[in-house]
Amino acid sequence: IRSLQKHRRQLFCKKMVNWVSISVIGFFAFLFLDVLIDAVKTICLRILEFDDLSHWSLTIFLALLLAYKELSEDTQDQIRGSLGFAVRPPHTREISSAAAPPKDAVVQSRSAPVPAPTQPPVVDEGSPDVAMAKVEEVFSGAMKNADIVLFATHALRKYGYGPTTLLATSLCCDEVNRDLEKALIGAYGDNFSMGGLAGFAFGGVTSFGAMAHHIPQDGSCLIVYGPHVGIDTHGNVGKINRRGRIASGACCGSAAAAAGYVEKVRRGQPKAKTPKRPLDAQQYFVGSMLLPHAERLARAKDSMVELPHALYDVQDELMLKIIMNGAQEVAGDGKIALLGGIQINTPAGAPDYFLPKKFEIRNNKGQLIENFLWD
Repeated sequence: IRSLQKHRRQLFCKKMVNWVSISVIGFFAFLFLDVLIDAVKTICLRILEFDDLSHWSLTIFLALLLAYKELSEDTQDQIRGSLGFAVRPPHTREISSAAAPPKDAVVQSRSAPVPAPTQPPVVDEGSPDVAMAKVEEVFSGAMKNADIVLFATHALRKYGYGPTTLLATSLCCDEVNRDLEKALIGAYGDNFSMGGLAGFAFGGVTSFGAMAHHIPQDGSCLIVYGPHVGIDTHGNVGKINRRGRIASGACCGSAAAAAGYVEKVRRGQPKAKTPKRPLDAQQYFVGSMLLPHAERLARAKDSMVELPHALYDVQDELMLKIIMNGAQEVAGDGKIALLGGIQINTPAGAPDYFLPKKFEIRNNKGQLIENFLWD
């Protein structure tokens, strides 16, 4: 009997050592993994594989676990470090603390009034109607693109303009100027382009001669030319609201740059040197040809309104010189119609305009046949 009792005591002690060992090992595994649910699940399943003494091991494990979790994070890190486990970096502890505020802080946040969401500042986007009203105010006599095309086609019909007409344009490169070209193309077919920056006919006599040789048999040509200016939704002359951009921008940019150059020269800065390379030659000539109008722009009530008029006068003079030097290239009884003026670009929702300043027809000797506009 004594031998049997001794054997049972030894077996009980051995099992207790096993359960304590399993509990301690499970607790260390939790320290390493730092995942509460997975650690509890793993240890509990392992313990319950044994006999009725398993609750001792589970009790020891949970006691160690709860005691550990009640410690501060710094104390937990000290225990982990002393046992050789990795310690969380300081920024991780800060983030976890911020992510789990104290309970009293949560209660306070619930009782505190919720601030109203901040509204974006109200931006006055203006209106296309403002731009249209500005056109009538500062560019009296301007016609909508559709109206100027109707007017021109009707006036030229008696001179045989129609299917045998070649359309030539000298308008600025700016994409906002294509609407007028498209309207004219609808009446006379694809256009020959003579223009460059600000609408200047930088193609010169050579481009006119090439165009003249493209005129259909027994046909004539119509040349539409001139500078352009924008008006934005707030009525600002010299600016335009462009597609996909928040604020309005310069229109015509080349003209504005030339005006700035002219003003600097007027105030005493030296003139730019004639370019030897074509890197930016067109802009040089836009500014140089505008120089004679420096005082005119300086005296203007609104220089941005006066600027396209000054540019038109320069371009009209250049176009007339080109015609007088190349008119003979037009074959047979072909005519040369000139429609010069100022393109006025407006924002989306408003039509573009054209202010006619010259509309006449000449023969292939450059002689005037008829002026369609009143003086």
